Amino acid sequence: MKKKRFVRHYVDTKRVKVGPCNICKRHDELTWDHVPPKGGIDLSAVEMEKVFELFVGQEETKFSESQNGVKYRTICKSCNETIGHRYDPALNEFSLTVGRYLKSGLSFPRVVHHRARPAAMIRAILGHLVAAKIEIDDCLFDRDVREFVFDESKPVPKDLFIFYWLYPYEQSITMRDFAMPAVRGDFSKNIGFCHVLKYFPVGYLVIDKPGYEGLDELTQHRLLSVDEEVEIPIRLDRVEHSHWPEIVDDGNIVFGGKSTKDAILARPKKRV
Repeated sequence: MKKKRFVRHYVDTKRVKVGPCNICKRHDELTWDHVPPKGGIDLSAVEMEKVFELFVGQEETKFSESQNGVKYRTICKSCNETIGHRYDPALNEFSLTVGRYLKSGLSFPRVVHHRARPAAMIRAILGHLVAAKIEIDDCLFDRDVREFVFDESKPVPKDLFIFYWLYPYEQSITMRDFAMPAVRGDFSKNIGFCHVLKYFPVGYLVIDKPGYEGLDELTQHRLLSVDEEVEIPIRLDRVEHSHWPEIVDDGNIVFGGKSTKDAILARPKKRV
Protein backbone atom coordinates (compact mmCIF):
# COMPACT_ATOMS: atom_id res chain seq x y z
CA MET A 1 0.00 0.00 0.00
CA LYS A 2 1.33 3.42 -0.91
CA LYS A 3 2.39 5.75 1.85
CA LYS A 4 0.94 9.25 1.84
CA ARG A 5 3.10 12.20 2.81
CA PHE A 6 2.29 15.89 2.63
CA VAL A 7 5.10 18.13 1.45
CA ARG A 8 4.67 21.88 1.51
CA HIS A 9 5.04 23.37 -1.99
CA TYR A 10 5.97 19.98 -3.43
CA VAL A 11 3.81 20.85 -6.45
CA ASP A 12 5.30 24.11 -7.66
CA THR A 13 2.76 26.31 -9.45
CA LYS A 14 4.24 29.77 -9.00
CA ARG A 15 7.11 31.96 -10.03
CA VAL A 16 8.34 35.18 -8.46
CA LYS A 17 5.71 37.91 -8.14
CA VAL A 18 7.15 39.96 -11.01
CA GLY A 19 8.36 38.36 -14.22
CA PRO A 20 7.52 37.53 -17.85
CA CYS A 21 3.91 36.59 -18.57
CA ASN A 22 3.47 33.13 -20.08
CA ILE A 23 1.10 34.50 -22.72
CA CYS A 24 2.14 38.03 -23.74
CA LYS A 25 5.72 37.65 -22.37
CA ARG A 26 5.68 41.19 -21.00
CA HIS A 27 7.62 41.69 -17.76
CA ASP A 28 4.90 42.53 -15.24
CA GLU A 29 3.35 41.63 -11.92
CA LEU A 30 2.12 38.05 -12.20
CA THR A 31 -1.35 36.94 -11.14
CA TRP A 32 -2.89 33.58 -10.30
CA ASP A 33 -4.67 31.67 -13.06
CA HIS A 34 -6.96 28.87 -11.93
CA VAL A 35 -6.59 25.71 -14.00
CA PRO A 36 -9.33 24.45 -14.35
CA PRO A 37 -10.93 27.91 -14.51
CA LYS A 38 -12.97 29.26 -11.63
CA GLY A 39 -16.64 29.54 -12.43
CA GLY A 40 -16.83 26.07 -13.96
CA ILE A 41 -15.89 24.14 -10.82
CA ASP A 42 -16.10 24.51 -7.05
CA LEU A 43 -12.86 26.07 -5.80
CA SER A 44 -12.54 23.85 -2.75
CA ALA A 45 -9.47 22.65 -0.89
CA VAL A 46 -7.55 20.10 -2.94
CA GLU A 47 -4.68 17.66 -2.54
CA MET A 48 -2.23 17.77 -5.44
CA GLU A 49 0.26 15.21 -6.66
CA LYS A 50 2.29 14.77 -9.81
CA VAL A 51 0.84 12.49 -12.47
CA PHE A 52 4.34 11.17 -13.13
CA GLU A 53 4.30 9.43 -9.74
CA LEU A 54 1.28 7.43 -10.86
CA PHE A 55 3.07 6.41 -14.05
CA VAL A 56 6.14 5.09 -12.25
CA GLY A 57 4.26 3.67 -9.26
CA GLN A 58 6.35 5.31 -6.56
CA GLU A 59 6.03 3.69 -3.15
CA GLU A 60 5.56 6.98 -1.32
CA THR A 61 3.08 9.47 -2.69
CA LYS A 62 3.86 13.12 -2.00
CA PHE A 63 1.04 15.63 -1.80
CA SER A 64 0.70 19.35 -1.39
CA GLU A 65 -2.44 21.31 -0.62
CA SER A 66 -4.30 24.31 -1.96
CA GLN A 67 -7.29 25.84 -0.25
CA ASN A 68 -8.97 27.06 -3.45
CA GLY A 69 -8.15 24.78 -6.36
CA VAL A 70 -5.11 24.48 -8.62
CA LYS A 71 -3.68 27.81 -9.69
CA TYR A 72 -0.54 29.06 -11.40
CA ARG A 73 1.12 32.43 -10.83
CA THR A 74 2.35 32.74 -14.40
CA ILE A 75 0.35 35.38 -16.31
CA CYS A 76 -0.15 39.13 -16.04
CA LYS A 77 -3.36 40.81 -14.93
CA SER A 78 -4.30 41.90 -18.45
CA CYS A 79 -4.04 38.40 -19.94
CA ASN A 80 -5.78 36.89 -16.92
CA GLU A 81 -8.71 39.28 -17.24
CA THR A 82 -9.01 38.71 -20.99
CA ILE A 83 -9.27 34.96 -20.53
CA GLY A 84 -11.53 35.27 -17.50
CA HIS A 85 -13.95 37.86 -18.90
CA ARG A 86 -13.92 37.15 -22.63
CA TYR A 87 -13.47 33.39 -23.00
CA ASP A 88 -14.02 31.56 -19.70
CA PRO A 89 -17.78 32.27 -19.52
CA ALA A 90 -18.35 30.11 -22.62
CA LEU A 91 -16.24 27.26 -21.24
CA ASN A 92 -17.82 27.50 -17.79
CA GLU A 93 -21.36 27.60 -19.14
CA PHE A 94 -20.71 24.41 -21.12
CA SER A 95 -19.24 22.69 -18.04
CA LEU A 96 -22.16 23.67 -15.84
CA THR A 97 -24.67 22.47 -18.43
CA VAL A 98 -23.02 19.07 -18.82
CA GLY A 99 -22.75 18.84 -15.04
CA ARG A 100 -26.49 19.36 -14.70
CA TYR A 101 -27.13 16.41 -17.01
CA LEU A 102 -24.89 14.18 -14.90
CA LYS A 103 -26.38 15.30 -11.59
CA SER A 104 -29.97 15.00 -12.74
CA GLY A 105 -31.99 11.96 -11.84
CA LEU A 106 -33.78 12.11 -15.18
CA SER A 107 -33.18 9.90 -18.21
CA PHE A 108 -31.70 11.51 -21.32
CA PRO A 109 -30.92 10.31 -24.86
CA ARG A 110 -27.46 8.86 -25.49
CA VAL A 111 -26.52 12.08 -27.28
CA VAL A 112 -27.85 15.51 -26.42
CA HIS A 113 -27.04 18.83 -28.08
CA HIS A 114 -26.31 22.14 -26.45
CA ARG A 115 -25.80 25.63 -27.85
CA ALA A 116 -22.27 26.76 -27.11
CA ARG A 117 -19.60 29.22 -28.26
CA PRO A 118 -16.83 26.84 -29.37
CA ALA A 119 -14.41 29.51 -30.63
CA ALA A 120 -14.41 31.15 -27.20
CA MET A 121 -14.08 27.76 -25.52
CA ILE A 122 -11.06 26.94 -27.70
CA ARG A 123 -9.27 30.14 -26.70
CA ALA A 124 -10.06 29.57 -23.02
CA ILE A 125 -8.70 26.00 -23.07
CA LEU A 126 -5.50 26.98 -24.89
CA GLY A 127 -4.91 30.07 -22.76
CA HIS A 128 -5.14 28.07 -19.55
CA LEU A 129 -2.83 25.37 -20.91
CA VAL A 130 -0.16 27.96 -21.73
CA ALA A 131 -0.59 29.41 -18.23
CA ALA A 132 -0.16 25.95 -16.68
CA LYS A 133 3.61 25.89 -17.03
CA ILE A 134 6.12 27.32 -14.57
CA GLU A 135 8.84 27.97 -17.12
CA ILE A 136 8.53 30.45 -19.98
CA ASP A 137 8.70 28.19 -23.00
CA ASP A 138 9.19 28.92 -26.68
CA CYS A 139 8.00 25.55 -27.94
CA LEU A 140 5.90 25.55 -31.11
CA PHE A 141 2.60 25.06 -29.28
CA ASP A 142 3.15 28.01 -26.94
CA ARG A 143 4.30 30.25 -29.80
CA ASP A 144 1.27 29.37 -31.91
CA VAL A 145 -1.17 30.00 -29.07
CA ARG A 146 0.43 33.35 -28.20
CA GLU A 147 0.05 34.53 -31.79
CA PHE A 148 -3.71 34.03 -32.08
CA VAL A 149 -5.34 33.49 -28.69
CA PHE A 150 -6.16 37.17 -28.11
CA ASP A 151 -6.22 38.23 -31.78
CA GLU A 152 -9.71 37.27 -32.83
CA SER A 153 -8.96 38.17 -36.46
CA LYS A 154 -6.62 35.17 -36.61
CA PRO A 155 -8.01 31.63 -36.94
CA VAL A 156 -6.99 28.65 -34.87
CA PRO A 157 -3.98 26.99 -36.59
CA LYS A 158 -5.04 24.25 -39.00
CA ASP A 159 -2.75 21.67 -37.38
CA LEU A 160 -4.24 22.09 -33.90
CA PHE A 161 -7.24 20.01 -32.88
CA ILE A 162 -9.27 19.84 -29.66
CA PHE A 163 -11.46 16.85 -28.80
CA TYR A 164 -13.77 16.42 -25.82
CA TRP A 165 -15.60 13.69 -23.92
CA LEU A 166 -17.53 13.11 -20.72
CA TYR A 167 -15.36 13.15 -17.58
CA PRO A 168 -17.57 12.33 -14.55
CA TYR A 169 -14.75 12.30 -11.98
CA GLU A 170 -14.06 14.58 -9.03
CA GLN A 171 -10.34 14.86 -9.79
CA SER A 172 -8.72 17.18 -12.33
CA ILE A 173 -5.64 16.53 -14.46
CA THR A 174 -3.58 19.09 -16.35
CA MET A 175 -0.79 17.63 -18.47
CA ARG A 176 1.38 19.48 -21.00
CA ASP A 177 3.74 18.59 -23.83
CA PHE A 178 3.61 14.82 -24.21
CA ALA A 179 3.58 12.50 -27.19
CA MET A 180 1.55 9.34 -27.69
CA PRO A 181 0.21 7.28 -30.61
CA ALA A 182 -2.55 9.04 -32.52
CA VAL A 183 -4.22 5.63 -32.81
CA ARG A 184 -4.17 3.48 -29.70
CA GLY A 185 -2.30 0.25 -30.30
CA ASP A 186 -0.53 1.62 -33.39
CA PHE A 187 3.08 2.25 -32.43
CA SER A 188 4.21 3.26 -35.92
CA LYS A 189 5.35 6.77 -36.85
CA ASN A 190 1.87 8.27 -36.35
CA ILE A 191 2.67 9.97 -33.04
CA GLY A 192 0.71 12.97 -31.80
CA PHE A 193 1.97 15.89 -29.69
CA CYS A 194 -0.60 16.33 -26.94
CA HIS A 195 -1.93 18.23 -23.93
CA VAL A 196 -4.89 17.36 -21.69
CA LEU A 197 -7.14 19.40 -19.45
CA LYS A 198 -9.66 17.22 -17.62
CA TYR A 199 -12.06 18.17 -14.86
CA PHE A 200 -15.68 17.45 -13.97
CA PRO A 201 -17.63 17.02 -16.17
CA VAL A 202 -15.62 17.26 -19.46
CA GLY A 203 -12.15 16.25 -20.59
CA TYR A 204 -10.28 18.01 -23.40
CA LEU A 205 -7.44 16.65 -25.53
CA VAL A 206 -5.34 19.03 -27.63
CA ILE A 207 -3.37 17.21 -30.34
CA ASP A 208 -1.74 17.95 -33.68
CA LYS A 209 -3.62 15.13 -35.42
CA PRO A 210 -7.08 15.40 -37.07
CA GLY A 211 -8.78 12.65 -35.09
CA TYR A 212 -8.58 10.66 -31.89
CA GLU A 213 -10.55 7.51 -31.03
CA GLY A 214 -13.84 8.79 -32.44
CA LEU A 215 -14.10 11.76 -30.06
CA ASP A 216 -16.15 14.83 -30.95
CA GLU A 217 -14.05 17.73 -32.21
CA LEU A 218 -14.41 21.25 -30.86
CA THR A 219 -12.07 22.74 -33.47
CA GLN A 220 -14.34 21.82 -36.37
CA HIS A 221 -15.84 25.21 -35.49
CA ARG A 222 -12.47 27.01 -35.64
CA LEU A 223 -13.67 29.55 -38.23
CA LEU A 224 -16.52 30.90 -36.10
CA SER A 225 -16.21 34.18 -34.26
CA VAL A 226 -15.94 33.95 -30.48
CA ASP A 227 -19.50 35.24 -30.11
CA GLU A 228 -21.14 32.78 -32.52
CA GLU A 229 -23.20 29.94 -31.12
CA VAL A 230 -23.76 26.48 -32.58
CA GLU A 231 -25.21 23.27 -31.22
CA ILE A 232 -22.55 20.75 -30.26
CA PRO A 233 -23.11 17.13 -29.22
CA ILE A 234 -22.63 15.79 -25.72
CA ARG A 235 -22.30 12.01 -25.67
CA LEU A 236 -23.67 10.88 -22.33
CA ASP A 237 -23.10 7.20 -23.11
CA ARG A 238 -19.30 7.34 -23.47
CA VAL A 239 -17.25 7.29 -20.27
CA GLU A 240 -13.54 6.51 -20.32
CA HIS A 241 -11.08 5.68 -17.52
CA SER A 242 -10.19 8.71 -15.37
CA HIS A 243 -6.59 8.54 -16.65
CA TRP A 244 -7.57 8.06 -20.29
CA PRO A 245 -6.13 8.87 -22.82
CA GLU A 246 -2.71 9.44 -21.24
CA ILE A 247 -2.77 6.17 -19.33
CA VAL A 248 0.10 3.83 -20.21
CA ASP A 249 -1.22 0.38 -21.08
CA ASP A 250 -0.93 -2.32 -23.76
CA GLY A 251 -2.32 0.10 -26.34
CA ASN A 252 -0.51 3.27 -25.37
CA ILE A 253 2.89 4.71 -24.55
CA VAL A 254 3.73 8.25 -23.50
CA PHE A 255 6.84 10.32 -24.12
CA GLY A 256 7.46 13.62 -22.37
CA GLY A 257 9.91 16.02 -20.80
CA LYS A 258 9.91 18.26 -17.76
CA SER A 259 6.45 19.70 -18.41
CA THR A 260 5.02 16.20 -18.54
CA LYS A 261 6.81 15.28 -15.34
CA ASP A 262 5.28 18.35 -13.67
CA ALA A 263 1.70 17.45 -14.69
CA ILE A 264 -0.72 17.82 -11.79
CA LEU A 265 -3.55 15.65 -10.54
CA ALA A 266 -5.78 17.32 -7.96
CA ARG A 267 -8.63 15.84 -5.98
CA PRO A 268 -10.88 17.29 -3.26
CA LYS A 269 -9.28 17.15 0.16
CA LYS A 270 -10.96 14.58 2.34
CA ARG A 271 -12.53 15.88 5.49
CA VAL A 272 -11.14 14.33 8.65
